[in-house]
Parts: sequence; structure tokens; C-alpha cells
Amino acid sequence: MPLRRESKPAIYVPIYVDSKTEKPFREANLNEDSKEDMIYLDAAGFGMGCCCLQVTFQAESINEAKQLYDQLAPVTPIMLALSAASPIWRGYLSNVDCRWNVISGSVDDRSPEERELNGTHSINKSRYDSIDSYLSLSNAKFNDVSLKTNKSAYKTLKENGVDEMLSQHIAHLFIRDPIVLFKEKLTSQNDVSLNERFTYK
Repeated sequence: MPLRRESKPAIYVPIYVDSKTEKPFREANLNEDSKEDMIYLDAAGFGMGCCCLQVTFQAESINEAKQLYDQLAPVTPIMLALSAASPIWRGYLSNVDCRWNVISGSVDDRSPEERELNGTHSINKSRYDSIDSYLSLSNAKFNDVSLKTNKSAYKTLKENGVDEMLSQHIAHLFIRDPIVLFKEKLTSQNDVSLNERFTYK
């Protein structure tokens, strides 16, 4: 990730301010990436070391899966708030106790060009973040965010009968590079029997 990002992760968590907190708060091991009143985290381990529970669902159909996906969108932030239990980072008490922003920032592998807010190739957030669109037709009215998509992937999906909303969602995921790609898999992959690599023409 640091090679693609061209830097270490840079995660900033606000310090909890009480009567004993220096104003402005400056970390003891201050470096050029530190900021006032912030706890600075610079490694993926801070996010991936957070405790969490992953739940896998199985739906009876693609339509049920899309409905479930959409229903979880407003529920999961509530569950995250109810389970918030991460108030201390690097020995400092922070002003937040939810781990989500740290996890999101710890795996933010966007290149400098992709992190530009208004750049041609900008991607507005980390790959670990909130959803960008609903998938069910009944929730189409809530899709008010413009999505960047991989045009080739979108075309392939549509030509093979995938519906508009799901095609757009998947093509949006394909604007990013794969998370992990093994060099030996580039030429020895059997695309017919395995689905670890996708090729769009």
C-alpha cells in the first residue's frame, strides 16, 4: 500500500481536551506529519488491529441480497455507534470512541492523484468507507451521488443482462486497483475455472 499511496497512512484522531490537556496539544514525538490537537497514526496496523465482528449473510436470490444490502446501509452506522469502544490511541485519550475513521484511513491506498479533491482521476474516499449507492429499484430515488465507473466493466455487465443499478455499482468498484495481486497469477490464471482475475475488453 505505501508504494501505491507514495506515503504512509496518515490518520488524525482528535485529542480529548480536559483541564490537564495542553493547549494546543502537541504530541511528544512530533514530526512533520503531526497536527495540533490531533493524535497521529501512521500504519495500517492501527486500523486492522481494531476488534470487530464480521457477519456474512446468504440470500435466496439476487433481489433479496440487494434489499438486504440496502436495509443494512442505515442500520450499520447505528450498530457501529452502539459498539463504539475505541477511545484510546497510542496511549492518548481521544475525543471519539468509534473505530471506523481509523480503519478507513489505515487502508486508504489512493495515489496522490486519486486523493486530489477535484482532480481528473480523484476518488473521494478510501475503499473502506460508507456505501455509494443503493442497489434495489425501490431505493433508486436515494441515489443522488454521482458515481465514477469503469466504462468497460459497465458495458460488459450491461451486455450480459445485469440490471442498471447493479452494473453501475460493480463498475464503480472497478475504478480501483485490486487489493492484492500476486505476480505469478498474472499469466498462470485459468479464467474459465477460477474467478480471481477479471478481464474486460
